[in-house]
Amino acid sequence: ETYKLPHRLIEKKRRDRINECIAQLKDLLPEHLKLTTLGHLEKAVVLELTLKHLKALTALTEQQHQKIIALQNGERSMKSPVQADLDAFHSGFQTCAKEVLQYLSRFESWTPREQRCAQLLGHLHSISSQFLP
Repeated sequence: ETYKLPHRLIEKKRRDRINECIAQLKDLLPEHLKLTTLGHLEKAVVLELTLKHLKALTALTEQQHQKIIALQNGERSMKSPVQADLDAFHSGFQTCAKEVLQYLSRFESWTPREQRCAQLLGHLHSISSQFLP
């Protein structure tokens, strides 16, 4: 008898956790999936719809990943290694220049209309153009 009471409480807590998780899954499901069933969604149906949705998302993610790889491989095969390196350098340079300008704007109160800002932009542009035609 002393064993049954704690066991019942533990079982109730476990069932409550399961039910709470199923309720959260139900809330996460897209509306169009919820509408495929009529009325109340049983726990088993919620789990089935969740699996269906996760499988669809996984397939979509894999397709997008494959497209990205194909595009990257296509771009690499069309460009010479030197050109690919120059593109990467130019992209990094532009990102760095943008960060410098944001810093000066935010913390040094530079405005694009100031002469020193225009001079810096011109200098960064001329340096950048040296690496790409």
